[in-house]
Amino acid sequence: MPLFDSHWVNAWREAVNNDPVLPIIGKYFTCDFLLGFGDKEYVVSVREGRIQWVSDQVSVETPWAFALRAPAESWEKFVQKVPPPMYNDIWAMAHPLHGRLRMDGDVKVIWQNLRALTWMLDRMREVPVAA
Repeated sequence: MPLFDSHWVNAWREAVNNDPVLPIIGKYFTCDFLLGFGDKEYVVSVREGRIQWVSDQVSVETPWAFALRAPAESWEKFVQKVPPPMYNDIWAMAHPLHGRLRMDGDVKVIWQNLRALTWMLDRMREVPVAA
């Protein structure tokens, strides 16, 4: 399945929602946020650590609390089973010396839900990718 298309994103949603840890560590993680994979963007609606829906219908009027945007090539490295250095988490990707990931919006929400968010993003590595 092609990376970062709607089928891939929905497979990631299923991996997140089937994870037994997220309802515990994400109990208070409720917000809508934007994920940008190059020129493809999705709004992810999270309620109590579960992804309720994902939409690629994003406009300037689409509300979201925070955004994580990086080139698709960076996300491709991030989702590898064993990512290369500087692609193993969002903080490495956002490091000023590397600067591959941009965080926008209310970053306080990221900090408040950091454990659940990073756990959720790590589930991307469980989604099959095309060979």
